[in-house]
Amino acid sequence: MLALAGCGYRPVHGGGGPSERLHVVLAVSKVTDAVASDEVLVGVREELARRAALAPGDGYPRCEVEILRADESSEGIAATPNADGRLLPDSRATRVGLVARAWVVPSSGADRQRDTGDMRAFETVAVASSAQGSAFQQDDALRAAGRRLGHSLGARLLGFPASTQD
Repeated sequence: MLALAGCGYRPVHGGGGPSERLHVVLAVSKVTDAVASDEVLVGVREELARRAALAPGDGYPRCEVEILRADESSEGIAATPNADGRLLPDSRATRVGLVARAWVVPSSGADRQRDTGDMRAFETVAVASSAQGSAFQQDDALRAAGRRLGHSLGARLLGFPASTQD
C-alpha cells in the first residue's frame, strides 16, 4: 500500500477531493425567466458543494455560466374536433428545456479554461386544461430542467462524466 501511495497513484473516483474551490457567477443569461437561470446556478453550486469544490462569494477562481436559450416544443400531437367537427392538431404535452455552458476563469483577466460546451436539459409536461395551469406547469418544468442542467455543468467542469440531452 505504501508503494502505491509513493508512486503518485490516485483513485479515479473518491478519495482526496479536488484541490481547487470555485466561486459560481452568472456571466450572461439570454432567457427571460430569471428564476430558471437561477436554478441553473443553484444546480452548479449543489454539484460543486457535493464534491467539496465550492467556494463562497464572487472571487477567483470561478465558474462562469452562460444561459444560451430556452426551448419549447409540442409533444404528443393529437387530432381533436373543433365546434364544427373539423379535426385540428392539439398538443397533449409540451417539452421545455434550457441550453447553457460553463467555464473556469482562474484569475481576473485570464482566459477561459475547461469550457463545457453547450449542454441541454429538457422536461416534458402534460398540457393542462387551463392556460394558467399550463403556464405554471411549464415554469416548474423549466426550473427543474435548469437545476438538472446545473448539476451536469458542475460535474463536467470537475472532469466527471455528465450527459447532455439532445
